[in-house]
Amino acid sequence: MEIVNGTDNYKEMSYFLTWGYQMGHVLYEAILLLFVKSASFLRVVNCIVTSLTVVFIYLICRKLCSEKSARIASCLYSVFLFPLLLNTVLSNQQMPMLLILIVVYMLLNMDYDKVLGKSIIIGILLGISNILRSETIVIVFAILLYSIYLIIKKYNWKKVVSSFVIIFLGYTLIFNGTSVLLKLSGVSPSGLDNMNSSWKFLEGFNYETNGMYSDADAEIYSRDEEACKEELINRVSQVGKIPMLFIKKVKILWFNSDLNWSIDYLNGTVLYSVLNIINQLFIILFNVLAFGSLFKFIKLKFDNEQVLVTLILLVYFGVYLLIEIMPRYAYSLQIFDAILIGISIDYILKFIENIKNKKN
Repeated sequence: MEIVNGTDNYKEMSYFLTWGYQMGHVLYEAILLLFVKSASFLRVVNCIVTSLTVVFIYLICRKLCSEKSARIASCLYSVFLFPLLLNTVLSNQQMPMLLILIVVYMLLNMDYDKVLGKSIIIGILLGISNILRSETIVIVFAILLYSIYLIIKKYNWKKVVSSFVIIFLGYTLIFNGTSVLLKLSGVSPSGLDNMNSSWKFLEGFNYETNGMYSDADAEIYSRDEEACKEELINRVSQVGKIPMLFIKKVKILWFNSDLNWSIDYLNGTVLYSVLNIINQLFIILFNVLAFGSLFKFIKLKFDNEQVLVTLILLVYFGVYLLIEIMPRYAYSLQIFDAILIGISIDYILKFIENIKNKKN
């Protein structure tokens, strides 16, 4: 609200001086509030964004499976409580993920004989996504792996490499250019820079909190980069503790249901317990069905569409093994889960159809 009201006390806050990358989402919300000065309006925008997210889940899923399965998968996601209730929260997760889904859809429809136009647009969208939430490097790395896969499949390597280079340059120029502009304009003294890049990894290797946020760590290390690096080295060197840490992080990220972020005011009530159980069942269902999609790989059916979505999911998973986690960070993973479940639904529908045919 300070930006909207024309005040700039936020520039002296150590939070924004250290975590400059958080300014992207703040500015996004400030721009929206210039149109309608109401937090309710931001929530309405969240609803529109997540509705479009469901649409793109359907569009991408349709590339992996049948029309009917894609509809079932997208409908299941539309009533999944965690992302549905997250619309009420002013989170920086919704819009960046919508942009990423648009990128994935464009990649799956890429004509590698005409890479320039789409590659430029993809690079711009990824740059904007990273401005809003600094996790887009995960997608960029997954696209790199996907490009290598396409080259192995005998696609025109010059076109594939050219596309990735254009995407990467667009992504880098948009993000870094915006960061420089914010510094020069004085809007953000730190631009979009992360002044303590070791922090997320330090939390990710906190054995006492199982890789989650720690107030004790924040007090000592969050704004002292050198001390943070030293402690990170100390924690990583405790190799014997790492396997169990990773197991606990997998459980928290993939299987924990936590609706506190959106309906904390109901915590302790019967309604909250019921909603949490329903949410937990959806999480288990999505994970089981998404895992089932891997059987298509076992049959050596390496479709480009499934490869890209699976690579993104695996890269996300690998990154979260190393950095700070919270159950709500599974938002991104669950979206790609929702896309992959269409493949398993396809198998289930075919199985049911075969049983009906035998009876007839």
